[in-house]
Amino acid sequence: MTDDQSRDQFNFLPEGRDEQGKPRNLTPNINRLVANGIAFPNHYASTPVCTPSRFTVLTGMYASRANDYAESAARGEQVNISWNCHIDAETQNIARMLSDAGYFTGAVGKNHVIAGHHKKRISIPFDRSAHEPDVAALLKKKQANQVLSYQECGFDFAASLFAGNLGNRHNTEDTVFHNMDWITQGAMDFFESWQKTEKPFYLYFATTLDHGPGPAKLKYTGDPLATPAGFLEKPLTVQPSRASIPERVTAAGLSLDTTACDVLWMDDAIGALLDRLETMGALDNTVIFFFDDHGVEDGKGSLYDGGIRSVSFVSGPDRYLKDKGRISDIPLSNTDFLPTILELAGVDEPAGAQIDGASYLSILQGIAAPIHESLYFEIGATRAVLQDEWKYLSFRLPEEIRNASQEMLSKMNPSNPHDPFTHIADKPGGRGSEQPAIRFYPNYFDTDQLYRISKDPTERENLYSNPEYGKKAKELKVLLNQELDSVPGIFGEFSN
Repeated sequence: MTDDQSRDQFNFLPEGRDEQGKPRNLTPNINRLVANGIAFPNHYASTPVCTPSRFTVLTGMYASRANDYAESAARGEQVNISWNCHIDAETQNIARMLSDAGYFTGAVGKNHVIAGHHKKRISIPFDRSAHEPDVAALLKKKQANQVLSYQECGFDFAASLFAGNLGNRHNTEDTVFHNMDWITQGAMDFFESWQKTEKPFYLYFATTLDHGPGPAKLKYTGDPLATPAGFLEKPLTVQPSRASIPERVTAAGLSLDTTACDVLWMDDAIGALLDRLETMGALDNTVIFFFDDHGVEDGKGSLYDGGIRSVSFVSGPDRYLKDKGRISDIPLSNTDFLPTILELAGVDEPAGAQIDGASYLSILQGIAAPIHESLYFEIGATRAVLQDEWKYLSFRLPEEIRNASQEMLSKMNPSNPHDPFTHIADKPGGRGSEQPAIRFYPNYFDTDQLYRISKDPTERENLYSNPEYGKKAKELKVLLNQELDSVPGIFGEFSN
């Protein structure tokens, strides 16, 4: 699972090729997986920011079902989904289901969603250095607590964990950089542990790329010794050298003034995994799912296609996947990963499990029939449905925001208390992540929005008030109402 990848970083998409049709990226390993699998350019994220998207991928549930919202939903309040949902020890998830079925399960890389009961905050003053022995010990303790949380949630193994986005710094000299090599090393350690078992394996490999911060287009140049668990003693050699990255990009005829170097760094990680699987004799019995957590094309944090339309591909042996090398336009949801993996593994859904997605194993095996009649989306104060070529989006601020006093608004955001709430609706004026969508989508603050995606893919013309499309608007509002009936909490005037 990658983080904030743009569509132009995938060579198999039209966006990934220049005006002459040449690839924008050097990604031999991703190209290999796509050629040996099936790609889905319309794989939607039910929520358009990383934490709830990860929740859904790992649980098969809409983020609104997170235990974080249970109390407010029980009070009949509107659930406000943002970065505030987590997987705890009581949350169903793919790792626990597969572990219970006899798999050896592991996770490495970006967290941002696993909480457990070991989320105790360890504060380190900014003026302290990770080179100081007591600070280094605290960083190792923070890492160990994360590992315990993963284990508490059903993972047998966890390593090389980033708690969330970068920014875990202690002073300007100790900034934690992206460290793809360190994440890959964690995967190698997982494989070493797995080989001591007689079990099949499941590995959740989550990159921090291509999320910010980091020097634009140069994230691979960060300190190779810096990790959230402290400084390494020496650089890792689990991937091709970082110094060779710009050399290879240039040799491929690509510009260094793009994200090509960082994309190659990520591709090198995938190559290292594939090489290790092949060395272990496990590659021809492994199915690989690749997913970018959500869209970033001017829509992050919104339910426009620029925020929810993502990309995925699945690669694996012929006995599991048919007609490989194809691109399927069938729309999928990130709720679909868990049921697909369970069916592929021959594991029954646990009794009482709440699974909002559907298995798309039939599509992987060559049946070109949709598995959904429509898709549902949620974030903050917006909900949406997509059916065929039509999308309806509803923006309803919760009652507590509509009735908030000026004093309360000033406490929520002292610098912008009078600004309108954004779709995420967690404070006046929103955060920086919403600003691209506000600038790009002309009808952002409309309460009701209707778009014909096939003719208006960038959602410029709101057809909701057009009498010609009144019937379609009504149909989709009924459809949204039906979806809302099945998830916790209320939403505006819709029944629940």
